[in-house]
Amino acid sequence: MYKVGDIMKCILTSYLDLYDKDEIGNRIPKNFGNQNHILDNIKKYVKKYDNFLFVASDEYNNESTDLYANATFKSFDLTLPFKNYYILDSRTENRIDELLKSADLIFLCGGHLPTQNTFFNNIKLRDKIKKVHALIIGGSAGAMNLAENVYCIPELEGEALDPNFKRNLKGLALTNINVLPHYDEFINVTLDGKRYIEDIVLPDTYERIVYGINNGSYILIDDKNYLYGEAYILKNGIIEKINEDNQLTIIN
Repeated sequence: MYKVGDIMKCILTSYLDLYDKDEIGNRIPKNFGNQNHILDNIKKYVKKYDNFLFVASDEYNNESTDLYANATFKSFDLTLPFKNYYILDSRTENRIDELLKSADLIFLCGGHLPTQNTFFNNIKLRDKIKKVHALIIGGSAGAMNLAENVYCIPELEGEALDPNFKRNLKGLALTNINVLPHYDEFINVTLDGKRYIEDIVLPDTYERIVYGINNGSYILIDDKNYLYGEAYILKNGIIEKINEDNQLTIIN
């Protein structure tokens, strides 16, 4: 266990390669491997393997949560098994203090960013998570919500055109870094008739820096911010490639 006062250890990633899908969409769990040394780093910071806590993105969509959580648990069983696996959502939020305190690894899953952000604020996770001593892994939306000031990028039809859509949200305040996960998937995407990167994201980079991380890439927060894998910095309307696969760079 980390000692009180230690720097919170977090991993911000697009995803862990937890499963494949068959022809009808069923998730087939698999060993998620060690791309860009992700498994090495998880082993480095997880001190014991008793309790794994999966934090949902939608507290009320229990069916979807269970599907994703079970695939995640089975993948870890194949890769890095824990004794016990727990879910934090509407069914267990009355046990939040107990679940957080006992966790050895906390996984904040992906999903719809504003929905997850609302859930986190409802359960006051921002204050509670600062008391834990577990490694925290944020996947996709979970990684974005780790920031002090979350950059909430439109992702559903209509959101890019909605003048009331909030692009700045209160996050968990474990980092100042804003990430755009799955960067490689968004390069040629359009939303509401707008190019996702050029027309939606880049105009916002005059006010903030955004790190575009490809699938398989991640940022490890320890005493410094360590960037692993192919990634880009989006700043002042300009995109610059700053890292390659199998490369490590320290960022601000």
